[in-house]
Amino acid sequence: MRSAVLAIALAACSPPDHGPRWRAAGNASPRDGGTLRFATSDQVVTLDPAIEYDQISGYIVHALHDTLVGYEPGGTALVPHLAASWRVSPDGLDYTFALRDGIVFADGSPITAESFLAAFARVRAAADSPFQPFLANVASVSAPDPHALAFHLAKADASFVYVLAMPFAAPHRDGSDTTSGPFVLERWDPGVRVVLRKNTRYWDAAHVHLDAIEMAENVPRDVQFLMFERGDLDTVEGLALADYLWIQDQPAWQPFVHVRATLNSYGSRMNVRQKPFDDRRVRQALNYALDKQHSVKLLGGAAIASHGILPPGVLGRDDTLAPYPHDPAKARELLAAAGYPGGFDIEYMIIDDDEAERLAGSLQHDLGEAGVRVHITELSIAMYAAALASKDGPAFAKAGWIADYPDPASFFDGCFHTRAISDEGTTNFAFYSNPELDALLDSARAEPDPARRAALYRRAEHIVYDDAPWLWDYHQETVEVTQPYVRDYEPHPVWLRDYTHAWLDLDGDGERVTR
Repeated sequence: MRSAVLAIALAACSPPDHGPRWRAAGNASPRDGGTLRFATSDQVVTLDPAIEYDQISGYIVHALHDTLVGYEPGGTALVPHLAASWRVSPDGLDYTFALRDGIVFADGSPITAESFLAAFARVRAAADSPFQPFLANVASVSAPDPHALAFHLAKADASFVYVLAMPFAAPHRDGSDTTSGPFVLERWDPGVRVVLRKNTRYWDAAHVHLDAIEMAENVPRDVQFLMFERGDLDTVEGLALADYLWIQDQPAWQPFVHVRATLNSYGSRMNVRQKPFDDRRVRQALNYALDKQHSVKLLGGAAIASHGILPPGVLGRDDTLAPYPHDPAKARELLAAAGYPGGFDIEYMIIDDDEAERLAGSLQHDLGEAGVRVHITELSIAMYAAALASKDGPAFAKAGWIADYPDPASFFDGCFHTRAISDEGTTNFAFYSNPELDALLDSARAEPDPARRAALYRRAEHIVYDDAPWLWDYHQETVEVTQPYVRDYEPHPVWLRDYTHAWLDLDGDGERVTR
């Protein structure tokens, strides 16, 4: 009797088992079949690659449409896709692509060079396409024969080939389905779910293992995690902070927590055309005042303190350049030298969002130690976006940048080149103009040699580090948790939730194996 009571007491004191309910079946090689289920807290806006420019729609559009070139699974190296090969002229002005033999749309009709010409003509003619600027440097595009495509650029651009991996560059035909990717659309109930089915006519169908992908829309983050725990989802991303911290504390889950640096940079813009930010010393002072480790902690550790716009892994990032240290005394010294010995009051604009509020509160505290009194203004997404792009908007605001492709030009040119300043909606949110930097960026974009390009961009990093048009803060990492039977998957640095090469390690009957 005493032993039975002791066993019960020990069981009561033992920590609960919160590990996965299922395990991988243990197949040695990829297994075909199964449906991968995931959810998002937002919804698909469009499935048209000519106008799709939001993250959620991008998950689906990427799976439906293939392009001349693509990225290696899980990486950023460009590899042939619908093109079998390509070559670039020595002067960097001409790009020629040879199409693969036998490539077809999902209905079996052939994909030819004319299909790509139709796609580019459609983007250029569409009033609502955001991709026209990506083709502005294309002087001409032609089809020398049905299996070849030739681009002539107005100016050399070593980053141009990345543009051709964007979904808007997928082949197109008028009046019929133009699916060319690894999956086809089976069903879309707008606002509820999207179901994709494997495209058996895809040129690389042998390496597509899932039968289907199902995405549920408009599911709150906390609900997604509950669905994941009970097995209704195979993967979950964008966890609420409490759920992220909880799962990080569960040893059994750690092999299935995937953390990946992606193409983003976050900080605060300082409009250099408005006081007090027209003085570089003020901008540097705020960089010394901010404790970036506070931001990293508030993001659950899923972030990297930044020294500039380029995240880890991007060509030209100078990893020897350390972020501004947290030094309130140095900040006060610079403010005094700039004529603000008592600091100043400043409005700080953010999106109405819980995470943004937490980060803004931390910034408010840090800058307050240096004498800068921050007054936080929360706006809706639409109002915030309009104000951020306006030269007359608040001079100090939360800012972020997510690049379209993993090349430094996609970061620098949009954020800090004078060309990016526009009265009709700028992307150079700091309204920063520096002729020396402009010339450097133009040279770097045209430079064909990767080593020389990297050296030029490292120089560019040092310029914007010193001039500090942004208050540099962090690069956020994506965190995704998968069930143990989801195999050969990592969040993609460009596409993020790209399941086109994943497979499900299930038993012989296609069922999950319990622990």
